[in-house]
Amino acid sequence: MTGAPSLRARLEPHLSRERSTRELIDLLRVPSPQTALLEREPALTRFIEAAVEPRLREMGFADCRYDAMGNLIAEIGPSGGPSLMLISHAMNQPPNTMPNPYAGEILDGAPFGFEGEVARGRGASEQKGTLAAMLHGVEAVFKAGIPLRGRLSFICCVSGETGCVDAIRNVVETEKVRAGIAYVYGNSLKLQLGNRGRIDMRIIVHGKPSHSSRPKEGCNAITGAIEVIRRLTSEIGPARSHPQLGEASLTINGLRSYPDSTHTVQARCEISVDRRLLPGDDPDVAAAEIERVAMAVDGMPDPVSGKPWTVEVVRGAYMHPSLVTQDSPAVRTLAAACRAMLGYEPEPMYGQSAFDQGYLNHAGISTVNFGPGEQSFAHTDNDIASLDKVFGAARVFAFLVADHLGEGDGRP
Repeated sequence: MTGAPSLRARLEPHLSRERSTRELIDLLRVPSPQTALLEREPALTRFIEAAVEPRLREMGFADCRYDAMGNLIAEIGPSGGPSLMLISHAMNQPPNTMPNPYAGEILDGAPFGFEGEVARGRGASEQKGTLAAMLHGVEAVFKAGIPLRGRLSFICCVSGETGCVDAIRNVVETEKVRAGIAYVYGNSLKLQLGNRGRIDMRIIVHGKPSHSSRPKEGCNAITGAIEVIRRLTSEIGPARSHPQLGEASLTINGLRSYPDSTHTVQARCEISVDRRLLPGDDPDVAAAEIERVAMAVDGMPDPVSGKPWTVEVVRGAYMHPSLVTQDSPAVRTLAAACRAMLGYEPEPMYGQSAFDQGYLNHAGISTVNFGPGEQSFAHTDNDIASLDKVFGAARVFAFLVADHLGEGDGRP
């Protein structure tokens, strides 16, 4: 590893809080919302094409391409040496009730508990704060004239809010993009070492419609769904717990019935189940357990009409749990960059949400979360990022790219 003070001295003239702030505001002013189209939403492609690819090309990324899903893959530097992936995401929560979601406002941070200023806009507290820091950090490396001895892959996925790994998996498995270490967006300049995984399940209870004044002529799917939920929540408990990650919980997070009409015994009721998993948990076993409990209601009679319910179970997305040690390559590389640029090692934390890091670690790419996000403000009307933390993250990303791929020896 090269001398940290000398490398920092080369980078510092090309790093500025003003520039990282401008980067973030520009990103916030280009909408990239989650819609019913999910990764196929055209606004996501427009965001990447308008706000991300041009910036990378300005820096010198000549190799920019899109995969079949619309993920941007930009690569630079020789292969065969050290390698690093910076993974960003386009998709953010829809505006919902947030006023001026794409204004990119700069506000005093004091009312929100921050020193200095914050930027408010949809995605600031999650994907876009880290994306801005990554862009400015990489830009500083190139402006400092530090040649790369290894391969840098800058990925911008069309995902971000869908709760599945289809986008990053396509990059890794179909496009064959790999690296020794990778970084995904994180919170409050802390080092996220792990999180639980998740499997989604959908259970459909079928009955028979009738006028609700004549319930014996129908078969109430709602009553059947209540029985399924009762059994799920009483028979499937937190089988295991982890001292940092918590319990392998089961949560009913959706319940809808049809037809959407008044005074009607409902013919169909859909239940959404969120089953959190710990490292070592088998998703197939978890799915089979949910199916076994739910299917026990299949054929049971509606207590009012005596007609039987039919139950259907559909398996949804699976997100890998993630757990790395302080000795993992991505952790050691990040810790060195934080010491050099911030003067301290990042505080370790464990997250509650499953994201791309679980899949990447599962695929053999040492990955952790780091960035300026603020999870307590995510998905709220005050979707904000601290401008000081965005700048701090940019400085860290600049150093780790320069040290791992440039003047350093490529080893953490």
